[in-house]
Order: sequence, then structure tokens, then C-alpha cells
Amino acid sequence: MTLSINSYNSMYPINRTAPLSLQSSSSQSANQSFFSKYVVKSKSYEQYIKTAATGIVNFLKSAQDMQASAQKLMQKDNSSFQARTAESSDNKKVTAIASAGATSKTYDVKVNAIATSQSNSGTFLSKVETSVVSKGINQFNITIGGKTTKISAVISDNDTNDQALTKLKDAVNAAKTGVTANIVTDDKTGNKKLELSSDKTGADQAFEVEDVTGNAVSSTGVKNATQLASNASYSVNGGATQTSQSNTIDLEKGKATATLMAPSLEAVKIQIKPDEDKVIAQVKDLVSSYNTMHARMKEAGGVMNSSVRKNMESLVSSSTYERIGIHHNGDGTLKLDEEQFKKSLSSNFEQTTKAISGNYGLADRLSSAAESYNEVPASSLLNSKARQVQQFAMYQSLMQMVMPTQSEWVVNSLY
Repeated sequence: MTLSINSYNSMYPINRTAPLSLQSSSSQSANQSFFSKYVVKSKSYEQYIKTAATGIVNFLKSAQDMQASAQKLMQKDNSSFQARTAESSDNKKVTAIASAGATSKTYDVKVNAIATSQSNSGTFLSKVETSVVSKGINQFNITIGGKTTKISAVISDNDTNDQALTKLKDAVNAAKTGVTANIVTDDKTGNKKLELSSDKTGADQAFEVEDVTGNAVSSTGVKNATQLASNASYSVNGGATQTSQSNTIDLEKGKATATLMAPSLEAVKIQIKPDEDKVIAQVKDLVSSYNTMHARMKEAGGVMNSSVRKNMESLVSSSTYERIGIHHNGDGTLKLDEEQFKKSLSSNFEQTTKAISGNYGLADRLSSAAESYNEVPASSLLNSKARQVQQFAMYQSLMQMVMPTQSEWVVNSLY
């Protein structure tokens, strides 16, 4: 954004759409009249300068906050305009998630079968009776994915079934073979059994278990599978049947995935679309931060150059913004019509996105304006009267330090 500095070192940002100019001049006699009336006689110029400084600082701080809000909307990858949601017509059959930048699209997912893990469920045993597992060292093999691991557990003479099963469970889990052991308790009898399950689904996760030394496998009944490992079977958009080791399938190169929950007689519709709630929330934040900044401008109106407010208001006054639901109020503030804005997102997402976060869009224009105000001295935002007070105060301070008698004569001459 181009900056213009006049003889008072005052800054006026150039509008992206229309140049802004300011004419400010006063004669020497007018300046003396002003000093006489507002500065010297009132003896309050120091307070006037402090008030001016506070007003400008508050405005600049609010402009920075507005710029931060605008820049969130301009982020290429993390803007809310890139956020996506995934909706399923039947969450009991298929669920889905989508990440930033996923293509807005509808998928028809037909589930023939879901992927399963293998389970070997043992026999219920009385937890208080003496262990049925052989005393001493028990060794057994678990083979999964072509790899065999030998598991060992030592059963003591006085171990109960509960204690023996716990030792076997701990030994299996410590080996980390891809098979997990659990103890299942019968709610009615309190009896317990050992259960082995593959950690992942799919036919490649099938496993075998067999005794090597002792009878840990045969005595607990976990040798045979009670549920076989199998692959998922499905089709997308009426295409060919596909299989998967996992129930999570890819729809768009990792940006959108679906999870198969249960077989479906008919295709389940998965709709990937922009996350309108996130967009609305972020645009509301920009509107709110602009209105806060506008309030700070009004508060500083007595000392701030009027061109600052006029320029900022011109940036947000556009029929384009009105059409998408961002309205310019009579007092210069903004109002977001959420329903109108949501309709604009639904009917013309690309154009709405460009109007807000594209090059020369609302966020870009406001961010550039705020940046321009932060690149120049804060004093350059003062109006002509405030600059005169500032210049006089600096002059008087200098004269009092260097030539106190002459300085007093200059002040007296202004009465």
C-alpha cells in the first residue's frame, strides 16, 4: 500500500480502489489564534497531548487486532474457508471425516462386508479353583504375519485359575506380537476366561497359537478361532468392488476418509462440504474487530485526522459485501447477516471466498490498511490542531531548557 506524507509528516493510506487526499493549511495568524485560545490561556496543552496520545495508541492497538483477525482469513492452508465437514446419510453404516482443502463432493459408499480381527475365546473357568494350567514352565507359540514368537509363563503349585490366567495374559501382552490377551468375566457366575485378539483387522492379521511346553493353550481353550480375520468389501460411486484390510478407506488422497461400520443394503451418501460454521465464526470475528477499531477511531475523533476514518469506511463500503451479507451501517460500523452470508456460501462458495479472503478482498484490504498505519510514526495520525499543539509543546520545552527568558517572552507574546 502506498503512503503519502505531507509537510506535517502526516500519513494517508491509499485506498485499494480510490486514492485519498487531504488538504490542511492555516495561516500564521490563525495558528497564533489557536495557540492563544486553546493552549496558552487554558494551560491544558499537556493534558491535551496525553489525551491525543492515548487515543492514537488505542486506535493502533485495535487496528493490530483487526489485522490479526483478517490475516487468519487469508491463510492459505488454515483459513476457515479451507475447513471441511463430512456428513453421512447413515452414521450406523458409514462415517466420514474430511481435512482442510478437501474437494466438495458427494460419495456413494456401498458396504458389502466390514473388516474383522481374529478372536480366540477360551473356556470359562472357576476363578478360585486350582489352575488347570500345568505347573511350572508353560511355553506356547503365537504366529502372525509369518512371524512366530515363543511365549513363556511360570505357573506355581498353589495358583488359582484366576492367577494362572493373569500370568498368561501378562506374558502375551509383554511380547507385543500384534495379538492382545484379555480376561473376560461372566457377570452371573464370576467365572473367567482368556481371550486372544489380533490388534488389527484384515485377513493378513490371522494368527495361530499352539502349545510347546505345558498345556496353557489347550487347557484354557484358546487354540481355535471364534471369529476369523477378514477384509472389508465395498464399492464407491457404483464402481468395482474393492477390498481393504482396514475399515477406514480413502476417498481423496488422505483429505477425506470413510469408516465402514456395518454392511449396507443400499449405498450410503457421504457429503464433503465447506465448514460453514467455522467460516461464519471467523468472519464474525473480523466484523467485531473492525467495529472495535471503528469505536476507537470515534473516541480519537477530536485529535485524529478525519481522513483516517473516511478511508477505513470506504474500504468496507461495497455492493459486493452487501450482496453476501456484510452490511455497512449508517454510523460506519459493519453488521453480518448470518443467514444471508450462509446462503451466499451455499450458493456461490468460490465467489464468497474471493470477496472475503482473496486478493483485494475485505480481509486483504483491512490488513493492508492496518499495516500502513503501523509503518509510520503515531504522531502522523494527528489532525492539524493536534499537530500544532504538539509542535508548540515541543518548541516551548526546548526554549525553556535553552533560553528560559526568551521562551517566556514568546509565550507572553501570544496573548
